[in-house]
Amino acid sequence: MTKLWRDCVKRDEIEHTLRAAGEILDETQFIIVGSQSILGKYPEAPPELLMSSEVDMYAKNKPLLSYKLESIGIGSQFDKTFGYAVDPVDEGTAVLPKGWKGRLVNLTGPGTNGVTGLCLDPHDLFVSKMVAGREKDIEYCRGMIDHNLVGKDRVLMLAATLENTADDPNRGDRIVKKIEGIYTGVDLSKTMHIDDQNGFYTGKIISVSDTVVQQDIGRGKMVFHELGKLDSYPITGRSYDIKYKDGLAAVHENGQKKDKYLAR
Repeated sequence: MTKLWRDCVKRDEIEHTLRAAGEILDETQFIIVGSQSILGKYPEAPPELLMSSEVDMYAKNKPLLSYKLESIGIGSQFDKTFGYAVDPVDEGTAVLPKGWKGRLVNLTGPGTNGVTGLCLDPHDLFVSKMVAGREKDIEYCRGMIDHNLVGKDRVLMLAATLENTADDPNRGDRIVKKIEGIYTGVDLSKTMHIDDQNGFYTGKIISVSDTVVQQDIGRGKMVFHELGKLDSYPITGRSYDIKYKDGLAAVHENGQKKDKYLAR
C-alpha cells in the first residue's frame, strides 16, 4: 500500500534505507550528512527535526557508485511505497568543520542487516546547516538550540575551523558571526549542558539509547548524558540523581545505586 503522508522519519526507517542501500552496493558503511544524521546520537530526536523524508547519504568506500542509490531515491517505487527515500550525495555536499570524520556517530540496529550509518556529530551538523544558510536550515539550527542538542561554545569553536576558499575567503569568521547572531536573545540557562566536573542533575529519564541518556530536570529543561560517562544504566520512566566528578557520573535511583549490567 502506498504511503500518502507521514509525520517524521523514524530510526527504524533509517535502518531500512541503510539495509536497502547495502544490498544495492554490497557496502557496509554509508555516511549520512543531512538532517536525519541527528538520529545517530539522538534516536529520540524531536519530530520537527525529522520532517525531511530524504536521507542524504553516500557510500563510504564506494563514493563514486553512490549514484546507484537513485533506485531507492526520490520518486522511486521505494519512495512511493514507504514515504521516504535516499538522496545520493557526495562528500562535497556538506561543508563541515575540520576533523568531522573523527566525530562520526555509528547508527546500526536489527534492521540494518550489518550495515552501519556514519552520522554527523550534532555540532558538525549544526555548523553545516549554518553554512548552507537556507531559511529551513536556520530554523533547524534554532530547533537544535531549543531542544538543547548543541552547545554554543562547541559550535563556535568548530565553525572557526572551517576552511576558507578563494570564493569565500572569510567563511570561518562569517559563520562564527552568523552563529553568534542566532544565539542573540537565547537564554542559555534554558539550554543547559552537562558540567562533567561538578554537575548534579535530578529528574525523570525520558529515553536511553546506545549513546545518550535524555533526562527531564524540570521547568522545561532537558539534559543529555553521554552513556559512556555513567557508572550504571538508568531505566526510562524512572527518576534518578546523576552526579558528576572528574568527567564521570554516579547514577542513583531513590538513593540506591544501580548495577550497570542490569537490563535497561
